Amino acid sequence: MSRYTTEDLVWRRPFCIALLLLALPLLYLAGGQLLAGIASVQGEMFLQDWEQKRTAPSERAWQVAFEAANRSNSLLPIDNGEYLDRLGRVNEWQGVFKPFGDVESIESRRDALTAYRQAAQLRPLWPHTWAQLAYIKLRLLEFDKEFDQALLQADRLGPWRMSVQAQLAEIGMIAWPQLDQQQRRSVWMSLQKTLMYDAARTRPLVQLARDAGLYRQMCLTLDERLLAERKLCTR
Repeated sequence: MSRYTTEDLVWRRPFCIALLLLALPLLYLAGGQLLAGIASVQGEMFLQDWEQKRTAPSERAWQVAFEAANRSNSLLPIDNGEYLDRLGRVNEWQGVFKPFGDVESIESRRDALTAYRQAAQLRPLWPHTWAQLAYIKLRLLEFDKEFDQALLQADRLGPWRMSVQAQLAEIGMIAWPQLDQQQRRSVWMSLQKTLMYDAARTRPLVQLARDAGLYRQMCLTLDERLLAERKLCTR
């Protein structure tokens, strides 16, 4: 036998309807976050595959990754720094092996720059985004205050993150003629840290120093014991 009277049921019905109406927006937001997360993971999988293979993505693969990265941002009610950073990296990969200043890559690189700017505003303490921002400025050949700030912030916020330091060393050696003396000293510090704590990155960075005409200067600047351990600058 039911414990509830007709009056109880009459009172509970609008109460339940009100709860349902309140729950619908929450369910909608939760569903959007779930779908955004799935799309974000899909975009990240493409990025990891490209980075591992070090080959340019096909147009079809890039389009799928871009749609996933873009969808992950559009499904959220507020901006997300991590998702925007990922969108920037996907855009950057469209012309990642094209020459710096390449006219055909300007649009995708500017889209990447916009995403990195937004990501840096949302996560100003995240050094990887600042390093990516500096790199996309290099690809656009824009050596301005924003480029200088991105280099400084990446180095200041990620002094012991070797992926950041290696990227700063790479950017610095490529952009060497555009750097001032303080920035050049920072490049050598980033390179020295990377060679000291991440030996796997030694070969590509040393080769870049050779290509940039900086090998001799590297030998005169970096710690002699470290160079000897890495078997560099030997006669």
